[in-house]
Amino acid sequence: MPTHWKQAVKKEKRRVKKEFQFKEFGDKALNFLDNANAPFNILDGAIRSGKTISSSLKWLEFIGKHPDDEFLMSGKTRTSLYRNVLRDLMAMMEGLGIEYEHRPADAMLIIEDNTNWLVGFAHEGISDIIRGMTIAGWNADETNLYPKNTVDEALDRLSLDGARAYWTMNPASPHHYIYKNYIQNKEMKQSGELKRYHFTLYDNPNLSKDYIRRLELRYPKGTVGYKRKIMGLWVVAEGIIYDTFVEQEHTFTEPPYNKYDKYYLTMDYGASNMHSVGLFGIKRTLQGNEYHLIDEFVWDMNNQTHSLTDQKLADESIELLKNNGSPYLDGWFTPHDASSFRATLNQMKYKTYPIPVLTYTPDVLNDIQEIQALFNTKQFKISTKCETSISQAQTYSWDPKAQQRGEDKPLKIDDHCPDMWRGAIIGSRNLNTEIYKNRTKTYYDYSKATRKLKNKKRPRRR
Repeated sequence: MPTHWKQAVKKEKRRVKKEFQFKEFGDKALNFLDNANAPFNILDGAIRSGKTISSSLKWLEFIGKHPDDEFLMSGKTRTSLYRNVLRDLMAMMEGLGIEYEHRPADAMLIIEDNTNWLVGFAHEGISDIIRGMTIAGWNADETNLYPKNTVDEALDRLSLDGARAYWTMNPASPHHYIYKNYIQNKEMKQSGELKRYHFTLYDNPNLSKDYIRRLELRYPKGTVGYKRKIMGLWVVAEGIIYDTFVEQEHTFTEPPYNKYDKYYLTMDYGASNMHSVGLFGIKRTLQGNEYHLIDEFVWDMNNQTHSLTDQKLADESIELLKNNGSPYLDGWFTPHDASSFRATLNQMKYKTYPIPVLTYTPDVLNDIQEIQALFNTKQFKISTKCETSISQAQTYSWDPKAQQRGEDKPLKIDDHCPDMWRGAIIGSRNLNTEIYKNRTKTYYDYSKATRKLKNKKRPRRR
């Protein structure tokens, strides 16, 4: 057996893909496939509207006909590039009988002797990696998430005759550099240098009516989510962020359920200004999880004569559990930068068991969109005891100065409770729930499982 047999097996495993099942193309997708032959070809618009599949199919046609053999494919990260583009692209090639070899370690996808370099464009330093390339084409996923200098550098690499760029993206602020410099560039459009293909959710004939209805419920007409995610419009995120929050509809006096499937503490740790801690109950229903903020503890140092030690803050937070029936605790979400507070929690116990300390790293914009959708469907409600959360739900706002730079950012004012919510609502979705099946043993099972992992002896390598 050859010495490289392991590499051969891995290569073969990478090639075993299910064939991609092509479905009906909408009119706009067909127009793109027939006519996207400009140096710049931009597909922008709603989520799930068929942009990426159309772009991938056109990309195969383009590189198959181009006389040169060096190309660039990019995503925000190489992981997102694989998830969003490459997985389906390779399945397409399986069905079409196109020879390819995916070499993740070399950041390379070879398609019938055409080399596609795979690069993540997450930060400005990427421009150093692509500097010096000479490429005949560039396929870019989520292009509006790239730093401007990396886009400029990649475009400079398109120096071969007949070179083209194919960009896909969802809309953002109309002040974004791609929207202003390219999508709205009349001179490039009139000269034939750039073609833009805009999609709405309704341009994909393969989406079920139920899926479309769910999105319409999550993003009602008039909201930024509706305009961007459904209609594919580049609109400013301005004013109040949770503009569909209505106190009478999104609050409760007594918890709607006597018992919840999960209980979490979650917090925003403000070492120099405000701490906010919330007790969440999560109930599974056929319509999806319901998230109820049962109680909160807020310590605003601007209105106090002294600050809280980590130990005192932890003790006050535990009182939230004791004042609400002392439920078992499935986890305590702490911010990624609250290391000193986590050290305090790791030395504490609740109901004789170690506190299950969890860390949550925010993804601000995606988190906001998810919570907006939960308010829209009334799956997130707040107890009337949580006065600060109710107040900040109605004042949490977009930063107008950031919008002028083409960025969606919330103001760092009245944001502590909205930041606090995210751990329990978003963070809890990423947990493995196998050890939580028996509610009466939730806390015990968690502690037992984590202790086993910590004490597990690893075999020595020989």
